[in-house]
Amino acid sequence: MDYIKETEKKTPVIMETDVVIVGGGPAGVGAAIRAARSGFETVIIERFGSMGGTITNGYMFIGYGQNHLPEEIYSKLKNGGYIVNLLEKYPDLISDPFIHYSPAMDKENTQEILAFDPDMCSCIINEMLEEARVKIILDTLFVDTIVENDEIKAVIIENASGRQAIKGRVYIDTTGRADVVARAGVPYIHPKNELGKPIPMGLMWKMSNVDYTKLLQYQKEDPKLKRLIKKAMDKGELPYYRPKLTEKDMKHYDAIYTGHPHPEISPSVYDGDTLMWEPAIYDWGLNGAEKNEDLTRAELHIRKQIVSEIAFLKKYVPGFENARLAGIAPLMGIREGRHPVGEYTLKFDDIKNSSKFEDTVIKVKINDFIDMTDKKTHSSYFEVPYRSILPKKINNLLLAGDDIAVDHGAFLHIRGFGKAMNLGEVAGVAAAVSLNNKKKIKEIEYLSLRKELVAKEVLT
Repeated sequence: MDYIKETEKKTPVIMETDVVIVGGGPAGVGAAIRAARSGFETVIIERFGSMGGTITNGYMFIGYGQNHLPEEIYSKLKNGGYIVNLLEKYPDLISDPFIHYSPAMDKENTQEILAFDPDMCSCIINEMLEEARVKIILDTLFVDTIVENDEIKAVIIENASGRQAIKGRVYIDTTGRADVVARAGVPYIHPKNELGKPIPMGLMWKMSNVDYTKLLQYQKEDPKLKRLIKKAMDKGELPYYRPKLTEKDMKHYDAIYTGHPHPEISPSVYDGDTLMWEPAIYDWGLNGAEKNEDLTRAELHIRKQIVSEIAFLKKYVPGFENARLAGIAPLMGIREGRHPVGEYTLKFDDIKNSSKFEDTVIKVKINDFIDMTDKKTHSSYFEVPYRSILPKKINNLLLAGDDIAVDHGAFLHIRGFGKAMNLGEVAGVAAAVSLNNKKKIKEIEYLSLRKELVAKEVLT
């Protein structure tokens, strides 16, 4: 490989603050608000022009009721009329095999499937951050870290103002890909499951003017559109066709991310709007967290699949006759990034066995639809220890959201809007406790941290 030598130059420090958060997704927002509400100067750096990450820029705007900060956001959305309970509009929705969350649902007890306006959600998040006096830096790439004596001294960013540096006392990685971890030299595990592949990336997209009731009526005869797919295949009108595999075929949860046409269709907050899922080809084993060429390959091919799927839906599927493309998410969903090595790495067996920890910082609901081997656990919740948000090697860096220290099996259970934001809240509170007590984040007393987490109702 050929190399060039860059000219050495001085990088201006534009800010010195208490807490620096890299990544403006749910985990970053949770961390920023909690740290700032505790009275510390906080900055959050986001590469897009709006906050929210996968739930806004990634179009993942369907979920369940959540606790703590997510509940605040849902309340504000409800007050503005920007969120609906889909089960109230479509009582048969829970049995629709196309609903992305269908395998996870407790069909008897699920009362809510919430859909909200992602753009309004981003605006509400902006307001909450500004009310907490968080310094927001948008349209900015995180580039590197400056590390001295096992501590981050500054992060390097680039934007329209050029190359700049920000100094902080505590840093939190909420990039979803563990980018700060990688640049700071923290050891990590490459994203892959037991089959040696990462969970496939996915791109969300929207269609408008869909008659979802008409679709549900047709599905009573052909639940997964198999007849229509075969008809289109016989005419050579599905050039990217691949069968959607079952969990039995793959013996793995990732089976839901296979096939084309994919169709996974969910009604949205507004009448006639639908949300669609589209995965990259599973067999390619693309690693979007570490390889830009894989990201590019996935983006290009998935968009071809979307064009193909739109043509199929409009021509063959009842309810889509007058539908049109309403948008493709600007953010590719990298479902699995690097897994940092932590002071403790949470394992799949910890979840299966409902392991208890002396330094538990949060309790998380188990996703029952993910294979638990014998399908038995001791509890409907699992615990995450403080040590799992502490990476090896760097002493002033906290982890949150998808970036906490877990193995692949445990990772499948920490994903999601509410869980990510709640883990961010834990990191934000931990940063505040560290700064309040003038102790390094790895030296704070657990009882002090627990007291603050309980007081803020993050830990019950």
